[in-house]
Amino acid sequence: MTTPLQAQRLLKALQTPSTSLPAYGQVHDLATGRFKKYNPGDLTRTLQQDILAYYSNPPRTPSGHTRWITILASRQVGKSTSADMAAYPLAAYTPGWDHVTIADTRDRADYLHKRIHHLHLRWPEQLRTPTVSQRESRQLSFDPLHGGRMRVLSAESGAVGVGQSPDSFHASECHLWSDFEGSMFLITPSLRNRQNALVLFEATPWERGSSWHEHYLMAKEATSQPHARHFARFYPFWDGLLNARVPPSDTVWDLEEIRLYERYHKDGLTWDNLFFRRLALQEDAELRRHPERFVVMYPFDDVGCWISSTNAAIPTRALQKHIDAPLVSWEAPYMEYEAPKSDAIYAIGVDPSGYAARDHASFQVLKVYDRHWEQVACFADHVDPLTFHRHILRAAERYNGALVTVESNGVGQAVLSLLDQAEYGNLFYERKFTPGLTTTSKSLDRMTGHLIDSLLDDLILHDKNTVEQLQTYKNDKRIEEGAGLELVRGGPSPRRRDRHHWDKVSALLMAIQAARALPQRPFPHTPIDSTALFSEMPYDRQQKYRATIAGDKKPAPRLTYRLPTRRK
Repeated sequence: MTTPLQAQRLLKALQTPSTSLPAYGQVHDLATGRFKKYNPGDLTRTLQQDILAYYSNPPRTPSGHTRWITILASRQVGKSTSADMAAYPLAAYTPGWDHVTIADTRDRADYLHKRIHHLHLRWPEQLRTPTVSQRESRQLSFDPLHGGRMRVLSAESGAVGVGQSPDSFHASECHLWSDFEGSMFLITPSLRNRQNALVLFEATPWERGSSWHEHYLMAKEATSQPHARHFARFYPFWDGLLNARVPPSDTVWDLEEIRLYERYHKDGLTWDNLFFRRLALQEDAELRRHPERFVVMYPFDDVGCWISSTNAAIPTRALQKHIDAPLVSWEAPYMEYEAPKSDAIYAIGVDPSGYAARDHASFQVLKVYDRHWEQVACFADHVDPLTFHRHILRAAERYNGALVTVESNGVGQAVLSLLDQAEYGNLFYERKFTPGLTTTSKSLDRMTGHLIDSLLDDLILHDKNTVEQLQTYKNDKRIEEGAGLELVRGGPSPRRRDRHHWDKVSALLMAIQAARALPQRPFPHTPIDSTALFSEMPYDRQQKYRATIAGDKKPAPRLTYRLPTRRK
């Protein structure tokens, strides 16, 4: 006979997804097409285990509120199905529990509900919670004395989610919602004040600058902030155990595959994963024509996996070398990527913020040589001008008295005044007696062009967050809303993106202008002897010269090609 204590322990075990789902759940196996006992380790290395852990024991803020997880992962790793299945034990064994799933389309909603219905029917009958109705559409209502209900809604419906008050909420394939941002604006108020609400967002990568991309970046930035409600997790495509094929023993790897292996094998990429990629590129006509789209469905990292936005200010070709480079994850508020060099010249670009504005203040430090501009330090934080100018002074003095260029519009005057009061002697002057740099519609076009040129040619970036902001930058600075207008309204416009989406880009725009104004010394260790300057030689003469050298029996002289220093 079961004692009350044993019954209570059994109920607790049944309510815990990480315990009951592997013990009693059955799932439709993607590999065989048949139902089998659910094992989260059969399909993924960590993703499904992490989903079960979240629903079983979610992380909390210091105030005791549950944190909300955002998942970015590849296709066909069971993230949608496992998220709904993990909610089943909670809804089945917790009276009054209300779980809501929103899928991108009605067909997907039907598909997910069917998966949960199959799970319910295959649950051990002696442990299965009875349902109230057998004729429900996309809804599973349990006996209210024992459980709650599960509902699957479609994002195609207008004002979806209004009036909901769920205990657990699953947003599936968010990138395909017709209006993800608008829908979440209506749903979030019903979740914000619920201390124990479980919220999971998941999707594959999509367009840069889309609502889903911006949501992921927001959650990623909040991950390291213990008081923030959101946090993010990224899973590369090799986390899916099915995304691998054993290559033949005589396989010859091309240069691109070798490059990918050298860059990602320390993160878990194997040759089996790369052979899966090769087969996908061979067998899929669309991927064969556009191989760059493979990383959208099967991402290697969370920076280079986004489709180029049609209204992006920075073209993909200008960012590609930076996306492919090893980047450092941002840790606020200040990071250095290289210590000062005694013989180097430095430029600092400053994007200030006011006392009452909600945006971040930021500055970028560049090391400036001829044809080599390198990001060596970066700052970004929500600070007042008085505190901010101290950070600028500290960095400027540390980096050999760097040339400091401050955006002088609006709140920039406060920072300029404080720097002048501190008697800092190396400020950028737009013209005589006018420190700083004023940004206008015309000057922004010119400055953006200089930024694109530097990204293509001279600039080397180390901060991953700076590259992410460049990916989503949409000429926001041209249409930014001043702090004064926000104060008059009483808050930011709900139709505008948060200003801190591009604070580092604004600072980088200023730093590029400072770098252009500095003398361009030759980069150390660059050989300058035996240098051939071809800039003034016609193309046909260059070709004839090369042909002469190639036909000469004597060894060809070692030549170093160097472009002349840009003219100011």
